[in-house]
Amino acid sequence: MLHAALALAQPVSAGSYLSGDFDILATHSSIGLLLLAATAVWGAAALAHVVANRGAGWPLILFLPVVFMAEGVQIGMGHQRNLAVHIPLGVLIVLTAVLLTAWSFTSWARPKRRMRRVAPGEAR
Repeated sequence: MLHAALALAQPVSAGSYLSGDFDILATHSSIGLLLLAATAVWGAAALAHVVANRGAGWPLILFLPVVFMAEGVQIGMGHQRNLAVHIPLGVLIVLTAVLLTAWSFTSWARPKRRMRRVAPGEAR
């Protein structure tokens, strides 16, 4: 949820910058770095969920190569002022963060309960 909140803060700070508040650019950059750190924590939590709870592994597979690398490229494009890449990539990152956060609250994200087999004659 922290990751999604930071991702959603980025368009707000970018909008302030585009409206003429040029001092907010430092905040926008700092939030971007915090977002990358939150992504690393998110990845560790996803790994723990998969290992400890036998949770779904596909978010972890999607998370590491796509989201983490996309955010790294996003930071680089922002520092280079390459807005033709920075803005559309930012939209995709925010969309991914919101969708994965929403998914994490669904029943599909919960580990499946395994039925314990009862041997004949064993009490339940």
